[in-house]
Amino acid sequence: MEQSELRTRIREAMSSGILEIEPCRLQGKVNVPQSKSMAHRALIMAFLCGDISKVILDERNLSDDVIATREALEKIQAYQKDHAEGERLLLDCKESGSTLRFLIPLVAVLGVPTRFEGRGRLPKRPIKEYERVFEGSGATMTYCGGEGLSLPLEIDGKMRSGEYTLPGNVSSQYISGLLMALASEEGESRICLSTELESEPYVDMTMEVMQAFGCEVRKEERAYALPDKKTLHREKDFYVEADYSQAAFWLVGNYLGDEVDLTNLPEKTAQGDRAIETLLEGLAEAGAENGSHYFEMDARNVPDLVPVFSVAAAATDCETHIVHAERLVLKESDRLAATAGLLRVLGIEVDVSSDGMVIHGKKASDGKIFDGGVIDTHKDHRLVMAAAVAGAQARSVIRIQDPVAVEKSYPSFFEDYIHLGGSVHGINLG
Repeated sequence: MEQSELRTRIREAMSSGILEIEPCRLQGKVNVPQSKSMAHRALIMAFLCGDISKVILDERNLSDDVIATREALEKIQAYQKDHAEGERLLLDCKESGSTLRFLIPLVAVLGVPTRFEGRGRLPKRPIKEYERVFEGSGATMTYCGGEGLSLPLEIDGKMRSGEYTLPGNVSSQYISGLLMALASEEGESRICLSTELESEPYVDMTMEVMQAFGCEVRKEERAYALPDKKTLHREKDFYVEADYSQAAFWLVGNYLGDEVDLTNLPEKTAQGDRAIETLLEGLAEAGAENGSHYFEMDARNVPDLVPVFSVAAAATDCETHIVHAERLVLKESDRLAATAGLLRVLGIEVDVSSDGMVIHGKKASDGKIFDGGVIDTHKDHRLVMAAAVAGAQARSVIRIQDPVAVEKSYPSFFEDYIHLGGSVHGINLG
């Protein structure tokens, strides 16, 4: 079957609202998609250098979130070149929280009057921390929706360079967004943290990408400083590396007994989600015959790994505690509740608290680990992929609701799954 025909058939199957995954074994090679987190940052920095095309993206596997950022930057660029007096720019962030949080300070620093809109859960996802940042900055933000909604949102005025303070225990996207935006403004700026920073690897990635585009960020104790004079530039193309948060699904599959060779993962990376390798090693030791049978995962720096790591924990003979995961309730779904729901359908006992969960893992009794059933993914891409990986190790069919959600981050996931021998009902390579 040709690749285009396979993709068409998969999309037709996904459009029905449910995919049936049959027990199987995954084996073969996969090129992991490019890092979504890095692509957002590279596109913004390339935009500030005047040429978005410097960022080389895999168009075949471009996620909805990255498309949202690229389209928004192209609209800002067009607005700057030609707009009527008093005209307001409209930016649709679709369902991408990264796009929204990164571009709010960008348009503010550029002085572009903008109205932000979004879809799905995005209008309810928080951006409150920017309120205090905008006070006295020269820019204003106005909520235009109903109570409890952050969108639609309008930005006016022009943000100045200076010192801004944020709590570190909220999304690191606020810090990254401000750093990138203020890189285009003359004058020294400092982003100060009022609490300990969580998700620090994402800010480290931001600094790495900014450096690649000619902007050095100085890391201080609870602060990040930008120099007075900045010279943004990039002569060579920027190639976005493979994504460890997507590789995690195949690595967990390997942990469960698959044999997937990931051919393009970077040896050196600022991606915090590379921690999946260390986490799986520690989990295996805890579940070994002479292990402690207790394992703790701190989710502060790696919240995106929780759904798929939970599948690995469920298949391990130990008690796994996932802690500091309270921010997961504000993702594309309430990922704590949604992940617990996934595990329960698989036949796993799990206890959920306000900031984490306890997973009571178990060994396979008959060569397979999990029960079959219907998985409510709450239209969350990471739940869809975690369910598919678990489905390969189930005793019977797993039915995954809203599988089209993978378009948000890994559009070719089910193509790769089938090429690896995955069994999606009604679709095969014969």
